[in-house]
Amino acid sequence: MVSGALTWDTAAAMEAFLTEYVAFLPLVAWLLLMASAIGIPIGEDVVNISAGVVIGQSLLPGSVWGPTLFAAWFGVTSADIIWFMLCHKYGNKLLHKRRVRRALHPKRLLQVKHQIDQHGVWTVVVARFVPGGRTPVITVAGLMHLNPLKFCVATWLCVLITAPMQVGFGVLIGRGIATHDGFATIEWSIAGGALGVVGVLTILLARRLKRDGVPRARMRWLRSLRRETPVT
Repeated sequence: MVSGALTWDTAAAMEAFLTEYVAFLPLVAWLLLMASAIGIPIGEDVVNISAGVVIGQSLLPGSVWGPTLFAAWFGVTSADIIWFMLCHKYGNKLLHKRRVRRALHPKRLLQVKHQIDQHGVWTVVVARFVPGGRTPVITVAGLMHLNPLKFCVATWLCVLITAPMQVGFGVLIGRGIATHDGFATIEWSIAGGALGVVGVLTILLARRLKRDGVPRARMRWLRSLRRETPVT
């Protein structure tokens, strides 16, 4: 499960692909989003925005909007929950996979664990709006056996915001009202706001943490997960 970067090349390729199968747009969008659950590097923003662009450019009827929005929401939440459950049950084995080790830096995992220790499921909520934060947070949440129901509810509610926002912005791009670069600005603005909220909640710890940099959990937690026999 990988969050992709929205570049002109990836966006153009995805829009061309979805246009070719426009008659099955909701189904194809859902399948692409689900593919990220098994490690295929397809970002949710690339799929959802591109689906919106196809709707806007093709001037598809309103009857397509509902199924596409549902496919966007259901695809993202399903992929996230599948990855969470895999990490919940097989996380220590997954950490031995070379591909997973390359994608998830140990330092980043320890930083995320510290945040989950401090803020619990709210870390999952904030990560939905922080570019690059989705995969490591979901991974660590699974490794820590965060309550599955809390994780699912947080994911369902957050994606009710992000998925329509992505598809809707894609429609604006398709109709020439907005640009791809504009969405990147919005993403980073939302990320800044989310991080600002976290900053306010942790401001009392700022002086103590200033000397040590970004707080993270102790390495022994990660080492304990990797003591099992590696799985190829």
